[in-house]
Amino acid sequence: MEIISKPSPNFGSRKGAPINCIVLHDTGGKTAESTLSWFASENSKVSAHYLIDRDGLVYQCVPDDKQAWHAGVSELWGVKNCNFFSIGIELVDDDDQTPYTELQLHSLIQMCTDLCMKYTIPLNRIVGHEHIALPKGRKADPGIDLNWFELLAAIGSHVADRILGE
Repeated sequence: MEIISKPSPNFGSRKGAPINCIVLHDTGGKTAESTLSWFASENSKVSAHYLIDRDGLVYQCVPDDKQAWHAGVSELWGVKNCNFFSIGIELVDDDDQTPYTELQLHSLIQMCTDLCMKYTIPLNRIVGHEHIALPKGRKADPGIDLNWFELLAAIGSHVADRILGE
């Protein structure tokens, strides 16, 4: 998978925290260009590690070994500040009524599979912003148009195939 570099200045140190979670988001902007522009602005104080456009193109905005600023006030299983231990992936999304594209989902599955293998991330630590944002209910992304069952089943299948060498 080709990954296009579009660096953001908005990141910090992980302070030694291991990467063990993937947080999925959908964009506030309607296009990859508007989101990348927002991430490139120091005034936004927002970023993600990756952005996946509707055509399946993947952009990397923050290196994996750095803390992207995507989760805000957050908690997963009693551990606060998910930015320290997660990879943030943004999906370009017009609204919660427009389904994600097949190309976009294909790239997301491949990206999550690669990250799960590289960092030994279990499927139950692939979550949405909606699952970790505090207070609960503050965020609704990646939205109702993401079929979690199908997504996690596909990622799990790809991870199993790689482990078994198929």
